[in-house]
Amino acid sequence: MSEYLIDDDLAEEPDNEVVHWMAPKPLSVGAGGLSAAVGTAFVLGAATAVGVLALMHWLKAPGEE
Repeated sequence: MSEYLIDDDLAEEPDNEVVHWMAPKPLSVGAGGLSAAVGTAFVLGAATAVGVLALMHWLKAPGEE
């Protein structure tokens, strides 16, 4: 179960600042990581396009050529 804070537990008022461990780390991607991300996106897009075209061909209406 979760623990609940009682008003007496707070020694001082919270200052509503983000705690250090909650701050997001800066994104650090080098040229190799960026190239890999772009290449992966291209391959996934091409594979999706080929898959959709194959599915359209496989599911075509009867009588169509």
